Amino acid sequence: MMNEHFTKGSSACAAPFRTIQLHPTRRCNLCCKHCYSSSSPLLKESLDLTALKTFLKYAYDQGFNNISLSGGEPLLYKDLEALLRFTKELGYNNTMATNGMLLGGARNRSLLQYLDLVAVSVDGPPQLHDYIRGQQGAFEKMQQGLQILKELNKPFGLIHTVTPESWKELIWLGAFAADAGAKLLQLHPLELFGRARQELAQWANDDLHLHRTYILANYLSSKYQGRMVIQADLLHRDYLQSFPQVVNGFARSCSNKDRLAQVIDNIVIDETGAITPFAYGFDPQLSIGTLHDFDDTLFDRYLAHNAAKIEAMMEQTLAHVFENKDQDIINWNEVWVYNSRNPLQVSA
Repeated sequence: MMNEHFTKGSSACAAPFRTIQLHPTRRCNLCCKHCYSSSSPLLKESLDLTALKTFLKYAYDQGFNNISLSGGEPLLYKDLEALLRFTKELGYNNTMATNGMLLGGARNRSLLQYLDLVAVSVDGPPQLHDYIRGQQGAFEKMQQGLQILKELNKPFGLIHTVTPESWKELIWLGAFAADAGAKLLQLHPLELFGRARQELAQWANDDLHLHRTYILANYLSSKYQGRMVIQADLLHRDYLQSFPQVVNGFARSCSNKDRLAQVIDNIVIDETGAITPFAYGFDPQLSIGTLHDFDDTLFDRYLAHNAAKIEAMMEQTLAHVFENKDQDIINWNEVWVYNSRNPLQVSA
């Protein structure tokens, strides 16, 4: 949600949401071709609720305030309702990404009361959606889920993974989202992690596709202004150069650099309990710790040992982006995760 954090002319102040992206299970009812976590019906491991609660209480006290549930399919996590009830009582904002196909049961309808926003994945018109999802009829079942959300007056948005095969459907997608009553349409370029690396390597987005997506996102934003928020997870290089604090928490003048939630907007917890900064797939050597072995000095110790290294990596990555005049449109998440695992060589 980085584009909501700053606007042109704003002071370099902290982002309103400090997000914990939870992957409580990689179990899923589908085997989507673009799945960055390689989730499937065969995977059973899930997070221990007691350990998770202890950490989430600590993280809330440290400044994190937004839960973003993903997976796998989070609706298959057996302790989901208890988790959502707990985080809501603590004061977290609760959001969830889902394929939308399992919302019909009484249990799943009931837990919607603890969610502030539900984001449903849509991959394009029926034929393309069903192909990506690997299941005929997946689009129809997703539509039924949207209807349930609408009937229950639950705010929802749509998430679309943009590929070279789907960018041409973005006008259709905008109309579909608006007609369905979505409050948000998020456009996220395909990233070749997890199953996508094997299944969709031929669908890697090039600079032309990113430009097309960026232009169409701005068109949709203008068309649906006041009716639906359009969020493209892309940044123009010139904007990023003028406002590096959009991604670089260390560059924010009002940030307390001794407080992890002030300089790292997002942390990720996967189904093993590993706690990773920034994004899924970030270099595990820079892991923050685990749910099963932490104390109330965890964040302070992490910054003491890693802040200087991460800040230097951030500055080097941004400098490389600014120097590359051949690429105007940046998928920052993909660039940052890649460079965490493949550090830039900087001359002494």
